[in-house]
Amino acid sequence: MATFTQTSPLAVPTTIDSAALSMSLADYRKNVLVDNVYNKVVILQLINEAGTKREINGGLSIVENVIREKQDEGGFYMGADVLNNTQKNTTDMVEYRWQNAYEPILITRDEERQNSGDVHKILALASTKTMLADKAIQDRMDQALSTPVGEANNLIDLETLVNTGTLGTKAGATETFWQATVTQSGQFAAQGLTDMTTGFYAVSSSATVDNPSVFLTTKIIFQKFEQTRLPLERIANANLSANAGFMNLTFKGKPITYGNYISTGLLFGLNMNYLNWVVDSETDFITTPFISPSNQTVKVAYVLVRANMTTNNRRRHFKLTGIS
Repeated sequence: MATFTQTSPLAVPTTIDSAALSMSLADYRKNVLVDNVYNKVVILQLINEAGTKREINGGLSIVENVIREKQDEGGFYMGADVLNNTQKNTTDMVEYRWQNAYEPILITRDEERQNSGDVHKILALASTKTMLADKAIQDRMDQALSTPVGEANNLIDLETLVNTGTLGTKAGATETFWQATVTQSGQFAAQGLTDMTTGFYAVSSSATVDNPSVFLTTKIIFQKFEQTRLPLERIANANLSANAGFMNLTFKGKPITYGNYISTGLLFGLNMNYLNWVVDSETDFITTPFISPSNQTVKVAYVLVRANMTTNNRRRHFKLTGIS
């Protein structure tokens, strides 16, 4: 016999064990959802692999310390020589706003009744709804981190971050140290590799230190880069079977990958030491308990995240535009 739970004489009778649903959702979040987001959203995956995800316990804003210019106040000395004890201001700070994203997991009264009678039926429905919310927030984050979208309170996206305008509380137009390198490119077959090489050296500190560690582009440009490598294919097995195409591509030994929402014609050279994902330690793709609004016959829980993408050294990234 079904058990009805009422929290108030005015509440709608329900056969759903909300505690069991919320516990199931919490388990999914712990064991599946967080891993899915950080492994399937390309930019978050790159940040996670680079170890530049950082958790902060709340606060009004995200603050990053930045280096304006090199320090050069030291020198060589002997014996009792007087040492310099003054220093110009070589550091600064930039603030970023926290941003919030959510995805609902909603079960209507009709769905509840259609799956009544066996707790496993409603848990299976909740599992399907949770999986859909998981995929939806993955897609939402992938798009929002890749390109500007029209919604208010959006995350900082890669196009905005790797640019020359305002980012956080710093205006790149007046603070030249706060500018990425942006280059108008063209036909990839004719100049793509040359422009990538120029961009690589423009933002590198040296041949081995502080240079781009990954290249992110569109699927079409990724294919164009692959086409430049096809003449280098070799048959390298004893039975002389041939296998066309490449799964893994690199430029100067650094991986090239593509994202589903990178805008047409763009290629980014990213130094992952300076691309950060800063997340509120209490809102890192958490799930809330299921609740029932007073004016709807539904039960709803939410996936929530409070975070933003930041950089503390913008000039170590480059972007090629207009690639065809």
